[in-house]
Amino acid sequence: MHSWEILTKRANKAYSSNDFSDAVFLNQQALSMLETTFHDNFLLDAESYISAAAVSFLNLADAYNALNNSLLANSQYENAINFLQAVLSRADVDDRHYCLVMHTVTRIRCEWEMFNEQQAQQQSIQDQKSFSTFVNHVPYAEHITHH
Repeated sequence: MHSWEILTKRANKAYSSNDFSDAVFLNQQALSMLETTFHDNFLLDAESYISAAAVSFLNLADAYNALNNSLLANSQYENAINFLQAVLSRADVDDRHYCLVMHTVTRIRCEWEMFNEQQAQQQSIQDQKSFSTFVNHVPYAEHITHH
């Protein structure tokens, strides 16, 4: 977990410095490291490992979004949900762990919904700008009657 924390801090620093490509790279490394040790260490500190997984996926989504790659950003939300659902399939998940995972899934779904709403708003604005540009460049557009 210590190595994950170091990589995540470096990724956050890169993101804060607008070095989004490096933030993606470092977050991917942190997530990969976490996934490698997750199943062996889950029961030792379930809360920390669940939180770390959520943070890694959400940080990746933010970094991809900052790189204007909404498809990869969106896939990180889906990957987070899939990862946590896989945790629920473990035979050693007790009621406390189940509640923790479900709470985290709910929070990620809320974040995902906000992301999708933001993307829809941005797309709507972009569509309006594109239409305005098109109309302004159509010869004789002022002579067209709209009904």
